[in-house]
Amino acid sequence: MISIDIILLCYNQEQYISQALNSIFQQIVAEGIKVRVIISDDASTDKTLDVIRDMEQQSPYPMTFLPIESNLGISKNYRRSFSAVNADYVAVLEGDDYWSSPRHLQQHVTFLEEHKNCSMSMNAITYLNEHDGEFDKKNWGYSQCFRFVDVKEQIEKGNQLGNLSACVFRSSFLKQLPQKLYDIPIADWMLGVMMAQYGPIGVLKESTSVYRVKASGIWAGRSRWRQHLTMLHDAKIYDEFQQGKYHKEWLQFKRNCWRDVRRNWMHYAPAFMQKLCRKLTGDER
Repeated sequence: MISIDIILLCYNQEQYISQALNSIFQQIVAEGIKVRVIISDDASTDKTLDVIRDMEQQSPYPMTFLPIESNLGISKNYRRSFSAVNADYVAVLEGDDYWSSPRHLQQHVTFLEEHKNCSMSMNAITYLNEHDGEFDKKNWGYSQCFRFVDVKEQIEKGNQLGNLSACVFRSSFLKQLPQKLYDIPIADWMLGVMMAQYGPIGVLKESTSVYRVKASGIWAGRSRWRQHLTMLHDAKIYDEFQQGKYHKEWLQFKRNCWRDVRRNWMHYAPAFMQKLCRKLTGDER
């Protein structure tokens, strides 16, 4: 018997939550795989929970609702969610994302069962731009159907996860993460760094999840320059948290960041300056 807990994290996502739930309900797994859904709502003030309750009877899997507390924020909400799991594997779905294939869970479980050395797996991500409704799947760029990311690459090249809705974790390692980790702004980058210490991250070529990119989003809503500064700030916090264990790798990440700024400086400039530069160079796209 193999078991998998699905954590559905949500906060004020009533317009998206039904699509997320339906993508869970449509999952097809092999006989002998036990699935449970854990609802981790971070004290939504809209009708997110009402929609979930209305759809609960449609679920082919048992659903568990974590107690509603005051708004915890994303890091602490992950802490209480991960503390509630007791399955072999843990899948995450954020309330404004969805799984695009009924084979999402099965492809991850199959991969992790075949690659016992991996601490977790993730699939290539399809991005949905909410502004124009366009889908964008990044070019894979590799000949094989999967590749491995180690802790060095997860640090030096920046976050390779991109979106936790594309991830499945091996629970035995997830449970070993220090509780103090959730007192810092971990997001998906640091979570991947910590998991990669236990074994490589398997990255699957087939995209089975969709990440909704919103102009108002915590990350997408920032300019490239603000994203750059945020990552440099977080890198300092993460390096200190790990007490210098990967100090060389964090320094290399910073060097890579500034190299990118030098090579692609216009992308980091304010919008009006980018527009002026395109005009002066005759590229007014």
